[in-house]
Amino acid sequence: MADVAMTFSVLPEDPSMDLEEMKRNLKDGLEKKCKIAEMSIQEIAFGLKKIKLVVIVKDEDGQQDMIEEVASGVKGVGQVDFEDSSLV
Repeated sequence: MADVAMTFSVLPEDPSMDLEEMKRNLKDGLEKKCKIAEMSIQEIAFGLKKIKLVVIVKDEDGQQDMIEEVASGVKGVGQVDFEDSSLV
């Protein structure tokens, strides 16, 4: 079975939030469920920022939902949006 790289945008519930802390919390929550390939802070516009999250998971049903559920449960996360997936 192949692996899949999935890309998500993770937005804070409050624009003034410390995104470095949110990254640490995301890592703690996700590292038992998947491999984190990339996690970076990116500018959106007008001072708003998001975390770009790329994870590697098995090519199985339900993986996207599982990642979204775990990430959404992390303190400070306001929204998790799936962007893209590709076979690795």
